[in-house]
Amino acid sequence: MTAYPPSPGTLRPPTEPPTGPPGSPAQRPNPEYAELYAAYERAYASAHTLEAALDPPVRTAGEAWVGPAARTWQQQLETERGQLKKAAAQILWDIYGALSKVPPYIPK
Repeated sequence: MTAYPPSPGTLRPPTEPPTGPPGSPAQRPNPEYAELYAAYERAYASAHTLEAALDPPVRTAGEAWVGPAARTWQQQLETERGQLKKAAAQILWDIYGALSKVPPYIPK
């Protein structure tokens, strides 16, 4: 499995009330943060499915077709599977990076 960023459960959910010292300005949830957080939850939940999408064809490729062309195709399929796994992790890192730059709350 490719290294993923922290799970959404470790981040501040957009519904959690803001914390601050008494007398600090009133704040409201940032809609941009809430949208990114929801996208991160969806992407994180489906990353493993995306990562494993080419596993069944790779397992059965050698059984269904043999010969030099089959070996070449299977190697290409395995290469594509590796790229797909990297892409799944990169999607999560990209959303996580964007989420970490957006404040969860903004002034009212």
